[in-house]
Amino acid sequence: MNTNYLKTVLKITGLLIVLQLLRIGIRYVCFLVIERTELSDRIISLIAMVLISSFILLTAKLKEVKLSVFPAHFGAGYLVFTVVYAALLISTPILTQSTSFTGIFLLIYSAIIIPAFEELIFRGFVWNELNNISKKEWITYLLSTLLFAIWHLGYIDTISFRVESGLATVMIWKVITGFCFGIVLGALRIKTKNIFSTILLHGILNIFGR
Repeated sequence: MNTNYLKTVLKITGLLIVLQLLRIGIRYVCFLVIERTELSDRIISLIAMVLISSFILLTAKLKEVKLSVFPAHFGAGYLVFTVVYAALLISTPILTQSTSFTGIFLLIYSAIIIPAFEELIFRGFVWNELNNISKKEWITYLLSTLLFAIWHLGYIDTISFRVESGLATVMIWKVITGFCFGIVLGALRIKTKNIFSTILLHGILNIFGR
């Protein structure tokens, strides 16, 4: 690993830490004035993720940073994939009898907001930054997957609020799950060269894995 690549990895790692701290900071400030419940915890998390995602998109546009959001061509495969994703979003509340505000909100949070937020960061920004230094995409694939797994440790602030015991075990499983998701999503990113596809797949995985 050359010096430039190592510097890039360290810079990315530092940025990921800052983003998690920023998310936690936004939540902390909000809970100074809002009562923290299981629902409000997720609502504030959603707001934090939307704000950070907007900041990333704006910064990328101003600095002309490539994020590879959309495919070069929307073929039939993308159309079918999108329809399947939309159908699952619409049918899940009905099939699970979760048509309440809370049920629908949690579905939007887990199947739309989280996937868009994390894919924008990892299969978008992180992926392209690593590829700019090394053209060996398999290294980018492995490293981004590892970073994605470790990233899930940053959610300890919200997970610790929801679990009463066995926090360490839950966090270990979060990392393992993140690594497995990263393997699947990274493989799709290599094939499609965009994160529109990985957002859809990530959303589908979260629908079944909530």
